[in-house]
Amino acid sequence: MQSTTTTVRRQLSCLEKMMYLLGRGARTRSQSTTSPAAAPQYTLAIARQVPRSFPNAITKFAAATSSDTNISLTTTIQQHDAYLKTLRSFVPTVCLPALDDLPDSMFVEDTVVVMGNSAVITHPGHPARRAEVDSIRDFLGNQLGMSVKSMSDYPNAFCDGGDILNTSRHLFVGLSERTNRKSIQVLEEVLQVEVIPVTFQGNALHLKSIVTHVDDSTLLAPIGSLGDDVIKKMQAIEKGYTVIRIPNMLACNVLSVNGGLVAQNMGDEEIRSILKQVAEDRNMIVAFVDCSEIAKADAALTCCSVLLNI
Repeated sequence: MQSTTTTVRRQLSCLEKMMYLLGRGARTRSQSTTSPAAAPQYTLAIARQVPRSFPNAITKFAAATSSDTNISLTTTIQQHDAYLKTLRSFVPTVCLPALDDLPDSMFVEDTVVVMGNSAVITHPGHPARRAEVDSIRDFLGNQLGMSVKSMSDYPNAFCDGGDILNTSRHLFVGLSERTNRKSIQVLEEVLQVEVIPVTFQGNALHLKSIVTHVDDSTLLAPIGSLGDDVIKKMQAIEKGYTVIRIPNMLACNVLSVNGGLVAQNMGDEEIRSILKQVAEDRNMIVAFVDCSEIAKADAALTCCSVLLNI
């Protein structure tokens, strides 16, 4: 059987060619439009294979919105494979091997906060998830040569990456059950950035369960009091953001990457029409993927990858 190191190295060996092709495609899209979308340009995405134990993932909020909370491992793997295929159409992607004894380990976003070549390995808010960070630390530091700091080295700081919203203009951090104020001090110190804390209450695990960005001036947030409250606390309008309101919170979780908008297929034509128009207005390509199984674990599509610009 092929070793973990060999598998990762083989994926990395393909990146140079993929990055060239991605760059050529990005130039083609830019030349075909008069005002290409303003968005960060990413060079690499990191994902992780679905663990066999995923049906035992931590769940708190899903039962409140769905009567079907039984997770199918087979369906999850199929959906994740489709997600990876879509993601790879926009950015070179390395998929790390599964950590089968860690049910939530597919959600790599929660393990690290990245800005340029600097990475803060998080200290996840739920104790059962803290073993997930070791392989991410090794991959970023030893395989990619990034500057890596561990939040666990700072007393009393804990954080999930799902609470971090980086629009490229501002770094918003949700203060939740999984992320505390001490972590903000660590992020500011290590990454040398100003962090904007955002408190929220409601049936949402992370800040990005509620709001994500389309580009550096556009946010998606749900219609209703929870969306109203978060947008107000972010001072989004005052900071110059356009806020698109969506009639479903899960649909607000989108992944903006290199002129592409990866969105969740909710089976709702109104939502699809809104997101298609948002993408068209910004000269972006929208791609819909089915994330219904991971939603049963209080997750969404941004949880399943980390975007790098290195």
